[in-house]
Amino acid sequence: MGPLEEELDLTNAHLSSLETVPLAENLTSLDLTANRLRDLEPRLLALTGLRKLSLRQNVLTTAAALEQSAFAPVLQELVLHDNHLSQANHGAPNLATMTSLTRLELSYNQIKSLSPLSVCRALSLRELFVSNNKISSLEGCRHFTQLTLLELGANRLAALDGIASFPDLRELWLGSNRIAGNPSLSCLMRLERLSIQSNRLCSMGGLCLAATMRELYLSHNNIQSIEGLDNLVQLRVLDLSNNALHSLDGIVHLQLLEDLWLNDNQLKDLHSVVQVLVKLKAHLSCVYLAGNPAADDDVSYRQLLPQLLPCLQQLDSDAVPGR
Repeated sequence: MGPLEEELDLTNAHLSSLETVPLAENLTSLDLTANRLRDLEPRLLALTGLRKLSLRQNVLTTAAALEQSAFAPVLQELVLHDNHLSQANHGAPNLATMTSLTRLELSYNQIKSLSPLSVCRALSLRELFVSNNKISSLEGCRHFTQLTLLELGANRLAALDGIASFPDLRELWLGSNRIAGNPSLSCLMRLERLSIQSNRLCSMGGLCLAATMRELYLSHNNIQSIEGLDNLVQLRVLDLSNNALHSLDGIVHLQLLEDLWLNDNQLKDLHSVVQVLVKLKAHLSCVYLAGNPAADDDVSYRQLLPQLLPCLQQLDSDAVPGR
């Protein structure tokens, strides 16, 4: 059979059952996104060659049956995003038999603990998505030491105990948690993208970020000064909006910076702000400054910055005319 017969996309087909759906024995990819499936039916579980399975946006309350599926040892990508897991035991499915997984999506469920994953032997797992659950600890996933992406946004994390278990992380997403203090990430020497937006940080100095960083998102905290960026010379995106900054000391060496979000802080002196931005003009294409006292004279800074920043294409929410 050809590739079209090996891949079946039933997205938004309004299915509450697979009873009338032909399932070829040699299916390698099955997308059941946005249906009404409540159960994992025997015909699905009997498939032997599935490498990719998406059950996103259904109404599953448990995924335990997947552990006994015929395709469990060969499945590489599993998407259970936006279901109702696990209303009974509030834990992630253990997926013990899925030894080949490289990507697992469990976001937007009711999961309180990742502990059941501790028996999952998918040691080649690279990407794990568990945002918008009720997780308070990394316990249960620390053995996934080859992770390159970890998405834990919108959970109940107050600390990052165990983060050193993931030395290969390139992306770490922690927005909308309860992280306070100065969590050190010095162990993540390959990290390129980090989000700790909407947490409880008062300082950024203790993060100890690697020189590999490309994007850093720290908006909606209570950060009062810019610090700890001395070695981040590869940084392209810096989001410090909705904090308590009074100055831009600490960023003039970020010569590759393209996007700089500073809106809704306490920056008062437009002249001082402009002096810093001009030193970053080589690549700076997007600047957000609205919501600061320095931007109260709307006409002044909107006329001034495009003249001084030759690469500027966006100022606040508006495109720069003629660019």
